[in-house]
Amino acid sequence: MRYIGKRLIFLLPIVLIMSMLVFGLSEFSSGDAARVMAEQIYGHPTRTEIEKVRHENGMDQPIWRRYIRWLGNAVHGDFGVSYQSGQSALKEVLKCFPVTLKLAAAAFLILIILGIPLGILSAVWENSVLDKILQIFSFFSVSVPAFWIGLLLLYLLGVKLHVVSVLGAGQEGFLLPALTLDIGYFGVLIRLMRSSLSKELKKEYIRTCRARGLSPVRIIMKHGVKNAVLPVITQLSSMCISLICGSAIVESIYSIQGVGQLALEAVYTQDLPVLQCFILLITCFVVILNLAVDILYSSLDARIQLN
Repeated sequence: MRYIGKRLIFLLPIVLIMSMLVFGLSEFSSGDAARVMAEQIYGHPTRTEIEKVRHENGMDQPIWRRYIRWLGNAVHGDFGVSYQSGQSALKEVLKCFPVTLKLAAAAFLILIILGIPLGILSAVWENSVLDKILQIFSFFSVSVPAFWIGLLLLYLLGVKLHVVSVLGAGQEGFLLPALTLDIGYFGVLIRLMRSSLSKELKKEYIRTCRARGLSPVRIIMKHGVKNAVLPVITQLSSMCISLICGSAIVESIYSIQGVGQLALEAVYTQDLPVLQCFILLITCFVVILNLAVDILYSSLDARIQLN
């Protein structure tokens, strides 16, 4: 608990620096937030109306004063009002976040269920026909863009076979979008698991286990995989973040109204409150996930001490 408390204190400056970057980049991005807000109110605003909106929202004040006011509101969960919907930016993000979280969870579960066992098989039967097939699949996986796979699956299953609806395929279940989201990560996970486990199976303690007459399954699963999985966990944490942050294109292809699609629309429409809220929430999610990975490391390997 002392370690967790210390890490949480150290994470506060990271979130603070990230908030500065988010606010600063938003302020210096192309476009005028006051004009966007004025267009929502007046339709075709004049210069006077734009300046009026700018003054009413404090956008004519120095940037440091605006940042302090924005940060104080953000700490209390007030990121402002969406320029497009007129609703709270936090409510807009939280409304769409569960959909993206379900999609990412489904993709992550499929990735673990398929990727890790295939990597184990590839390591156990190294240089076999199965290993070579998995190597070819891994190369294909990391070489083909996910959006192309998504469009191809929609064409084959929607247009040709009529298994899913071309419009709104994501509303029928997360299996197809999750597989599309996973395609770029299968190869990385399989190759990493294969490489890590292959090194472990060549070490002396594995030979000792074999000499003692332990069963091959027990040697591989209890001893080999347990020690080989640590670098895989590190990669999985990065993949988990990427599955959430990189879901916008897949959500667009399958017409899923998730937070990725919301962030993409916020970029197009220059909806800064929604975009700022999305990035800061993702930042908090990332730092907490990294802390959870460190704790998991210590649970799996007693040699790693938290201090």
